[in-house]
Amino acid sequence: MHSELFYIIALMNIKGVGSILARHLIDIFGSAEAVFKANATELNNIPRIGTTILEQRGNNALFELAEKELQFIEQHNIRALVYGDSDYPKRLLECDDAPALLYCLGNADLNAKHIVGIVGTRSCTQYGRENVEKLVRGLKEALPDIVIVSGLALGIDITSHVAALNEHATTFGVVAHGLDQIYPSIHKSTARQMIADGGAILTEYSSGTRPERGNFLARNRIIAGLCDALVVAESKDKGGSLVTASIALDYNREVFAFPGRTTDDRSLGCNRLIRLNRAGLITCADDLLEAMGWAHTSHNDRAIQQSIPFEEENLTPNSRLILDTLRDRGDLRLSQLSELTGIDTATLMEELLDLELSDRLRATPSGLYQLR
Repeated sequence: MHSELFYIIALMNIKGVGSILARHLIDIFGSAEAVFKANATELNNIPRIGTTILEQRGNNALFELAEKELQFIEQHNIRALVYGDSDYPKRLLECDDAPALLYCLGNADLNAKHIVGIVGTRSCTQYGRENVEKLVRGLKEALPDIVIVSGLALGIDITSHVAALNEHATTFGVVAHGLDQIYPSIHKSTARQMIADGGAILTEYSSGTRPERGNFLARNRIIAGLCDALVVAESKDKGGSLVTASIALDYNREVFAFPGRTTDDRSLGCNRLIRLNRAGLITCADDLLEAMGWAHTSHNDRAIQQSIPFEEENLTPNSRLILDTLRDRGDLRLSQLSELTGIDTATLMEELLDLELSDRLRATPSGLYQLR
């Protein structure tokens, strides 16, 4: 008798079935196994899907690949993380296009309290490397439990992983191929060290999958989804890092960037993100910690005492309503605040500015307002 995992792997091997469609089918039929055992009428009732499944689900090659993958998983102690299971990364559950299945090599906690993604150009400069090293060092000093996630690629990615290892911080690498290889191969020793030091290598691709261009673009969403904040350390005017930043914003993640010289082509992307208010400008770990509201997490009891809620007797009725709404509903955008409070946009913006200047709330780079 085959396991549900067997059928999920087989389902993912059907041509034209990606993570979104696989999850949709499993929701409809209750399990991947049920998708294969559903009758033709049931499948044909699903627009533009039934024919695809019907034509391929009886192909023995699907089951042979699934059996081979199960053996590979068992042989190499790989964790198969199925969407919705208790050990699946909770942050990814917030993402509409989250992988239906993740393969994880390593025993890392993928639901750590603080996860920062760091991405950037493969042809990074010394300036970019030094900023990453300084950032990781500062984050580790402030938050001993910090986790760094990146893509194990050349340049900024590998700099981030190595910096984390040097600071004894946990680090995850999300790759664009199966776990039977590491690309580029010169990073094999780093990958082994990451796993040995409590980190992990993650992928949505089964063994034998080559690192094709489209896979890199797809894996960027996993990096963005896994983190609380994404840092673009250095980027040209176009590239995968900017795609990752855009995805992170869509996921309501905080995005930050290091500024660079206007004459440096490898800072054009970062400078543009900052100029368009799509990324918060940071120069060090303290900037990120403050922007994320993590600064108090690392402070002593005295700092916590100083963060006791302010006295509110001098607030205007509108300001008090804004703060009460944020306490009740969590982080909100301007339009949401206006709708919930009934305050017109012009008045609301004035009140929000006063509250920001008095350090009662903050506006995030992604346009959310949150209490300090």
